[in-house]
Amino acid sequence: MTTPSRPGPVPAVGTRRITITDVARAAGVSIAVVSYALNGRPGVSERTRRHVLRTAADLGWRPSAAARSLRSAPHSASVQAVGPADAARATAVALGLRSALQVADDAPATDVVVDVAPDRAAAARNLEHAWSERRHAAFVVTGLTRHDPRARAARRGGLPLVPLAPPRAGGPGAAAEAVWFSGDAEERAARYLRDLGHTRVALLARDAHEDPSAAFLDALDTDDARVRPGTCAAVDRVEYRTVEDAAAGAARLLATEDRPTAVVADGDVALLAVLETARQRGLSVPWDLSVLVLEDSAVCRLVHPAVTAVSRPWEELGAAAAVVVRPLLGGGDARVPDDPGRAGTPDAVARLVIRGSTAPAPA
Repeated sequence: MTTPSRPGPVPAVGTRRITITDVARAAGVSIAVVSYALNGRPGVSERTRRHVLRTAADLGWRPSAAARSLRSAPHSASVQAVGPADAARATAVALGLRSALQVADDAPATDVVVDVAPDRAAAARNLEHAWSERRHAAFVVTGLTRHDPRARAARRGGLPLVPLAPPRAGGPGAAAEAVWFSGDAEERAARYLRDLGHTRVALLARDAHEDPSAAFLDALDTDDARVRPGTCAAVDRVEYRTVEDAAAGAARLLATEDRPTAVVADGDVALLAVLETARQRGLSVPWDLSVLVLEDSAVCRLVHPAVTAVSRPWEELGAAAAVVVRPLLGGGDARVPDDPGRAGTPDAVARLVIRGSTAPAPA
């Protein structure tokens, strides 16, 4: 049973419009509980409902016309991003999703927006708040990790989360309508490095549990056990949060003679940190050090040598995700595709693009 907790400070009445956030803070309950109580929805006890209604009345809360309009016509989808690096990815997803949703003749007028949060905890709070006000009919997320607070928020509030994530066993997409790229680019990348003779590999990533990094590490482990029995690659995993962290992590990886012969970066920041550190230490790419990046970009093609990368067409993946998102916009249940890697048309395929930054491991 849901019971009210200790009330918070009551905002000054008359200074601004009272929101459900103010009501939740004053009543000592979550925003979702306030939304359920004010809208007469099940999920809260009668005692809590009366407590919330009394608090809202005391504060002078009134539903806004904008919120009522949004609740009556939730024909929009939000693509969630965490941080500026994820924002570019989410924008590409939103473009593909919007294009695919507007193809059908009977498609409703649909807005697709990109919402950016500074971190996953803030993103989870934003999700709960947006769903409590029925701003969007579906929430598309990328970069979902194991134990992600956004996944917990979705389970707790029953909000329609559509993760763009590989449905790995036990992973974030295992119990959700996940959409991911078809193909086996991560496994190809792992096998490619092993075939080149690299037995000491390092990963420089913001989060080793994020989908591209975790998929590559899973593939590397599988490759070790199945493709090359009796051999085992030593894998150094270094995580960073800022540009300075990435530079320091690259410096630590390449500081000793027993350094990795191949470094895998998760994106442009880690890639440039590795290339600059290699230059400072007089290491030649690819002959002294092979470099591979898990997110292809223009930077990979502009530096010299051009960098071997996993190419993921995020705009095509957004289009593929429309098969799950479209029923949510119409008020029905999402249809989970038989093969999450081939969720729609066009087919979103991740590929390993081999360029000049990788070579056989030095003797």
